[in-house]
This record gives sequence, structure tokens and C-alpha cells, in this order.
Amino acid sequence: MDPVDTLLAIEGVKRCKAEYFRCVDEKDWDGLVANFTVDAETDMREAVEPHNPDLLTRDPKAFAANNGYVLEGVTTAHFGYMPRIEVLSETEATAVWSMEDWLWVPEGNSVLPAGRMHGWGHYFDRYTKVGDRWLISATRLTRIKIEFRA
Repeated sequence: MDPVDTLLAIEGVKRCKAEYFRCVDEKDWDGLVANFTVDAETDMREAVEPHNPDLLTRDPKAFAANNGYVLEGVTTAHFGYMPRIEVLSETEATAVWSMEDWLWVPEGNSVLPAGRMHGWGHYFDRYTKVGDRWLISATRLTRIKIEFRA
């Protein structure tokens, strides 16, 4: 790939991940699904404490539905920083994103403790170009730390 095409690919990957974060914070579950390939793998097993072996799926619709269930009534702010993006070909790329998230959880949430959660970690992603868009074909979130405050 020539340097301009490489830079365009990097920007496409960045735009895809930005949309991922926006969709989660705005609870746009259909938009979230649209950022994935149809068979994308989502691995959130190491994203929660204690680690949950059930949080691995190859169904973006199920992933979005689970997020909708967990985040019902929760205000969130997600950030992705300092991506290390490697363009492997015209249609494949990988990225590692430093991430931070804030969750403000009301009383009565069926999954999360009430209060404020602040987390840090990394997303390890694979991307595939489908048509003129870069989409997430696999994502895995690991955590460095999670803090809860009432």
C-alpha cells in the first residue's frame, strides 16, 4: 500500500472505534452493531471483576443486547487513546487502544453496584474493510484497574 492509502486506512479504523464509543455512550445499539462484521468476536471476559467466562460471543447483536441490559439507566463516558494501528493489507488491520471509562450507576441496576465506576485498560482489535468502511472483526477488552465509589 502506498503511504496515502495507509493513512486513509488508519483514519478509517479510528473512525470505526470512535463510532463504537459514541454508540455505547448514546445507547445506540443498532449503530453499535453496524460497527462490526456480522460474525465479529467480542471478548469482554477480562473486562469485569471477577472475570466472567460467559462474556465471549461471535454475535454482535447479542453483544449489543447485553450492553443494553447491563447499561440500562447508566450514564457512561468511554474514551480511546493512543491507538497503535497496524495496517496489514488493503482490507485488514489491527489496533491496540488505551481506554478509560466512567459509569454512573443508579440504585436498582440489576448487574452493577450503584455509584460511580472508573476503569482503565486496553482494547485489542482486528478490523476488516467491507466495501468502503472499516469494521471491527474482533475486539478484546482487558482491564488494568477498576474503581468503584458509592
